Amino acid sequence: MRSALLGALLLGGCAAVPQNAARIEAYAANAQFCGHTGTPICEARVNRVDGQAVFAATTVHVEPGRRRLGVHCRINLSIMIGDAQTFQREIEATLEAGKRYRVEARMDPEPCTVTLAEER
Repeated sequence: MRSALLGALLLGGCAAVPQNAARIEAYAANAQFCGHTGTPICEARVNRVDGQAVFAATTVHVEPGRRRLGVHCRINLSIMIGDAQTFQREIEATLEAGKRYRVEARMDPEPCTVTLAEER
């Protein structure tokens, strides 16, 4: 019974992705340097689409069209955990069906500067 329920949940999750969805992957530039010297962005996730909360993840599938993407960033300016800061940014974009996009979070010109580019 337990494995049947798990299987149903996994299949249900796969069926929830629209067939013509645009795929968006969030990427924190130089995350390997987080808490050390260098660019301290630890994490970047898409957590809102058109003002609606989504399961925050590094990869989301979104219906094509004009969309407003909310991006959550967490940065750490030192090796101390308590020094972490979070930012919320938004990107307006027109997404095409079946295309793959990449949201990149950087530290300049300000913390958690985000850009969206189509992957080739």
